[in-house]
Amino acid sequence: MIKWLKCLILLSILLFVVYLSYLNNLVKSEFSKPLAPIHSTLSLEQHPNPLLNMLLLVEDQSFFEHSGVDFKEIARVLRDYWLYDKPIRGASTLTQQLIKNALLTREQTISRKLNEVLMALLLEMSFDKDFILNRYMNTVYLAQQGNTPIYGFEKGAQFYFHQSISDLSAEEMATLVALVKGPSYYHPIK
Repeated sequence: MIKWLKCLILLSILLFVVYLSYLNNLVKSEFSKPLAPIHSTLSLEQHPNPLLNMLLLVEDQSFFEHSGVDFKEIARVLRDYWLYDKPIRGASTLTQQLIKNALLTREQTISRKLNEVLMALLLEMSFDKDFILNRYMNTVYLAQQGNTPIYGFEKGAQFYFHQSISDLSAEEMATLVALVKGPSYYHPIK
């Protein structure tokens, strides 16, 4: 019986390692590709600092401190579930949001969330923070124009305000950052 248990544990570890290897290859493959023309393609330096600061303040204040997952925020969400039966706000980091938007579905299941956490950790091991932040800035979904999605802050600036991101006022930048939470809900034209 103990021999079977040891074999089962070893097999489970082996399967987990194989699965991690699969996820790692998936992450590296996706984020090594150049961006599609539908996305913005600015460098991180081309994004205005006020926009970067607003995004980090609203979406992920500890972006430069965590390793892809903010376990303190996850603990806070679990506490909120315990106390209020619902979270007060989300715990996903920018890295997790990038993974979800690029590789996962929007379904709200524990298995999808676990994959998101594992892949976010793998992404942060493979790419630096500047790469991750820049990829997020260029690929975040901000609007829909007919059948064409609007991805990235530069394309969002052109769509909503008919100008480059570098020419926006602080208020217009704040509007774009608010759109990250819900493009149809916070749509400034509606």
